[in-house]
This record gives sequence, C-alpha cells and structure tokens, in this order.
Amino acid sequence: MPEVSSNSLKKKQKLHKYTFFRKYGLILLSHHPECEKFNNHTLNIGSLRFCIGCFIGYPTAVITILLFNIFKIYTIFNSITLLLFGIIFLSFFILSPLNLTKRKEIKIFQKFSIGLGSAFLFWWIWTLTSEVCFNLIVFICIFGAIIVILNGYHAYSFLKICKKCKYKTDWYNCPGFSRLYSQNELR
Repeated sequence: MPEVSSNSLKKKQKLHKYTFFRKYGLILLSHHPECEKFNNHTLNIGSLRFCIGCFIGYPTAVITILLFNIFKIYTIFNSITLLLFGIIFLSFFILSPLNLTKRKEIKIFQKFSIGLGSAFLFWWIWTLTSEVCFNLIVFICIFGAIIVILNGYHAYSFLKICKKCKYKTDWYNCPGFSRLYSQNELR
C-alpha cells in the first residue's frame, strides 16, 4: 500500500475544511430562506446573508464575556446586580412575541441586548460559588432552558411565517430554499 505524505494529507484535510464550508456555509451563516418574508431576519453584506440573531447576539455575548474576564469587569458588580442586568437585557426578547421587531434596527438592538444579558447571566453563574461543578450544573440548566425557549419560539415563528406562504412549508419546492438546496445538494 503506498504511503501518504504528510503534505498530501494536510492538503486533503485543508480541502475537506473548505468543502465543508462551501457545502454548508450558507446554512451556517443564515438558516433563513431567501424570501421577502424573512428579509427582516437577515443582514446582507455583499452577496452574503447573515442571521441577525446569530450574527449579532452570539458575538455580543462572547465578546462581552471575554472583556469582562480580561478586565475583571464582573468584579465591579455584586452577584444580585449581575443577575438583575442579565434578566433586564434578556427580557428584550419579549419584543418578538409583541411583534415590535418588525423594524430591523429594533431587532438588531434586541439581539445585542440578549447577548449582553447572556454575558451578565454567565458571570452571575460563575460568581455564585467557588465550586466549579455546582456552577457548571447551574450554567447548563439555565442556559439550556434559555436556548430551548429561544429556539422553540424561533421555530414556532419560522413555521408560522412559512405556513402563510403558498408553499405551506413545502421547503423542497420553495424558491426561498432553492439556493440552499442546490448549494448543499439536498435534492
């Protein structure tokens, strides 16, 4: 059996990474169909579409958590203040069920606030005790519940929008999903 050189193996691994992103990149960047009814859910930068929630919310949370750690900002606040700010910023989620996120600017502000709230809640949890296992269990439970609630609501609203369409969740034939299907060879 011929031996594979390490350079050849590295090239194949690199090519595999690019193939993965070329194949699944669109759905990772924006899991919303290219449909006018979902324009308010995405940001367009050049030819790329980004989910507002993922593109604004997650980076806000991660950057805030890192900045709080690097500059020890979490030590400025007591535990109750971290919790209260977390709840206040996360409560901007209520704008969605109240249909107040029709304007993209409000939706961006909401996702930014949810990211901030998640970071404050993260630091509240990690400053509860010095017991890492306890904090980890609390983190998994609270963030697990938050993720289930947010994603459950997003799935519900996604389906609600699609059921009003003439394709009635027939995503295989929906033109809004055609680019995703052709890109990912799902047909």
